[in-house]
Amino acid sequence: MRALVLAALLIAGPACAEGTPAKPSTDPNPIVKIEGDTLTYIGGINAAGLTALSEAVRDLPRGQVTKMLVNSGGGDTNPGIFIGSIIADLKPDLTIEVGCFSSCADFIAPAAASITIRENAFLGWHGNDRGFQIVADQLGLSLREHMRASVAAGAANTNSDIDAWLDEAMPTLEALIVKEKALYDRIGIADTFAICGVGPRFDDRLTGEQLGWGFSIADMARLGLPPVRYEGPSVYEENPAFKHWLIRLTPEDCLP
Repeated sequence: MRALVLAALLIAGPACAEGTPAKPSTDPNPIVKIEGDTLTYIGGINAAGLTALSEAVRDLPRGQVTKMLVNSGGGDTNPGIFIGSIIADLKPDLTIEVGCFSSCADFIAPAAASITIRENAFLGWHGNDRGFQIVADQLGLSLREHMRASVAAGAANTNSDIDAWLDEAMPTLEALIVKEKALYDRIGIADTFAICGVGPRFDDRLTGEQLGWGFSIADMARLGLPPVRYEGPSVYEENPAFKHWLIRLTPEDCLP
């Protein structure tokens, strides 16, 4: 659910001005293909991408795919979890072109064997669905109360419309939180990287076109992510794409 909001921002945002780092792709019809030992996924994380990926790997000989190339601005949580599960089975060495953000960073990157970030590309987060529960706890609200307040703040719907939406949405959100945890447990990693910047402490940290947060390579290692290397000549978190789209957090920022 959170991923859908950020994907919409990525799609609806203004075209990049000259010199502005490119946004990762949120194309609703992702390019998914296997060539030799390399799986390519370019586009949004959605049902179409999951279907294409499932078909691509259905009859794949075990061990053929050892590499993955991704360029994705994220998308929907539920397909993202299933895509992450497929990547956890394949365990490829992941290369990020342009960016891996939102559901891509939540579910694909942690499931890889290693991560290579191309020059002037980035790996970034803005929260997974458990983040909604964390913010609710910080505010002293139930999850339903928090979601109700969030929807009411940005909608002209009547109270009865919001309650009807919540009656349908809450079981879905609660189930997604459980599914996320199951995937992270399977990978053997805590989701600290995905929830680090959620909550009132960080509401005013984003400026300009910044979308979320990222970490240094050393801090990603501290958070238990797969080994990461950056191909650019500078320090990773000083590259123009990182600085334009993300704020830098540290594991210490993730503490309550």
